[in-house]
Amino acid sequence: MKIGIQVMVPPYTYEDLDTAMKIAEAALEKGHEVTLFLFADSVICTNKNIKPLRIDRNIPQKLIEMMKKGKFEVHICGICMDYRGITPDMIIEGSKPSGLPELANLLATCDRFINLMA
Repeated sequence: MKIGIQVMVPPYTYEDLDTAMKIAEAALEKGHEVTLFLFADSVICTNKNIKPLRIDRNIPQKLIEMMKKGKFEVHICGICMDYRGITPDMIIEGSKPSGLPELANLLATCDRFINLMA
């Protein structure tokens, strides 16, 4: 099964991204394919220059680890990146600048779609 998850809120303000990653991990463990589409302020979590406090979770690193395991993709809204000053050289390895055509394709081809908007 192909699962699409869209997140829209800042990664260290709300826990929607944590929820998305836990859903994705559970789905991946069962052999499903997961695409995470980051929209609006959630794109901040792909900035490889984020340095969270030692007691906080390292979301960019967690996404990298999940992508390395396979069957997990991270797409980032390109316009949202531009709006927040995030350039392609700043994003984590493996994530893909994307756009609304790719989001529409994801909606059309996935078996389940989850939208987390806080």
